[in-house]
Amino acid sequence: MKMNKKIALVTLIEASFLLSSCEKLALLDTVPTLNDKQVQALGTMLAKERAVMLANEDAIMTTIQKHLEAMREEDDDNKVYVGTGKPS
Repeated sequence: MKMNKKIALVTLIEASFLLSSCEKLALLDTVPTLNDKQVQALGTMLAKERAVMLANEDAIMTTIQKHLEAMREEDDDNKVYVGTGKPS
């Protein structure tokens, strides 16, 4: 196996949105022991994830912005101002 495939796999693992930080660390620990077939399978899956994310980046960012705005509004509704109650 050429080392560049494992380096590419490390990059894909680090960039993954689906994997938690713990899962990424666990996978990164196993990369040196993976055989060619395992590297190919995992790399293919993560490359597809990345392609989908890039192809839908605008829609994903719009959705994230809407959720963040809703969270900010919710936070504003729940604020309590000491001594004055909620602002009118």
